[in-house]
Amino acid sequence: MTDHAPSSAGPGLPSFHALEPYGWTPARSEAFHAVAPPGCEPGRIVAATRGLVLAQTARGECWGVPTGRLRERLQGTGLSLCAGDWIILQPNPGPSKASVVEWLPRGASLLRQGAGPGSRSQCLAANLDVVLLAMGLDRNFNPARMERLLALAWGSGAQPVVVLTKRDLNAQWKAFSTRIEGIAPGVTVRAISAWSGEGLEALQDLLPVGHTGVMVGSSGAGKSTLLNALMGSEVRRTQEVRASDGRGRHTTSLRELFLLPGGGCLIDTPGIREVGLCAEGSDLDTAFSDIAALTEDCRFRDCAHGAEPGCAVQAALAEGAIDPDRYGHYLRLRREAAFEAARSDEHLWREREEKWRRISKLQKRFKNR
Repeated sequence: MTDHAPSSAGPGLPSFHALEPYGWTPARSEAFHAVAPPGCEPGRIVAATRGLVLAQTARGECWGVPTGRLRERLQGTGLSLCAGDWIILQPNPGPSKASVVEWLPRGASLLRQGAGPGSRSQCLAANLDVVLLAMGLDRNFNPARMERLLALAWGSGAQPVVVLTKRDLNAQWKAFSTRIEGIAPGVTVRAISAWSGEGLEALQDLLPVGHTGVMVGSSGAGKSTLLNALMGSEVRRTQEVRASDGRGRHTTSLRELFLLPGGGCLIDTPGIREVGLCAEGSDLDTAFSDIAALTEDCRFRDCAHGAEPGCAVQAALAEGAIDPDRYGHYLRLRREAAFEAARSDEHLWREREEKWRRISKLQKRFKNR
């Protein structure tokens, strides 16, 4: 790969070829040269915290601070810079931190709903090729949680891969893998052991040079141990899982991008206790493609899959073709996604509030009779 206009790197700035292992491409080079002021350089965010970013540039790592203008634009759209973003930096003289003057358009990104009422979606990682969904083959094993993570991963636009860790602790790991394959149509499922190295090579093949993955899962899923195994050194501290409930302690507090030896990039994330689905960052129809395919055979286009005649979903439930628990979880996630969509749309939210006010009045009227 070659830069389209290497001379525009500016005086004193090296060629950007050193960024190719981090995912620098001709398309990103073109986008950079189209908007970058003279003397600026591109960088990829390794970590972001408290208004600061640590970026990998062709010269090495450097700290950057968004300019006031960029900060206002980000606040106005509810966005924030995160690990994996490509940015444009203006080096400053002396020990001063570089100025982040712009960011390049994002590719596939992993989003979740922020916590609390009125919160906006939160970007966990940007410019992804693969989303590694980690879950332990111990007490961390939870198929319902995996279904939620799959909806999040499909919504990112990147390819989800289920990584079942701690294979060495479960003699029945093949049966557990088969169970997850049943709820993850079209998704690669890998059972690995970070301690023995079993299955690691196949995982490394998913992240060739220039590709980026993100690893998500709950605390205790073995993400830090897996990252250390892939890196070949202890870059993350690990702790034992509590025997009382099988939960892990948070050992990762920052979303951080790592360059794997001889491979691509991997963004590690803190353990997620709750995964909120946001309207623009989840894809239930792909995560539950078996159920979504049935809805196309319903007699009515607006079928709610309840008591309507000719409902293909209800027929499949009656025949035992769909697991009732899986269908129930699908309905809960669909209601949650619809709620978040309404909450983010002021008009839909007012309609929802008015509907429940009418229902409340009717309930009081019947109660007073």
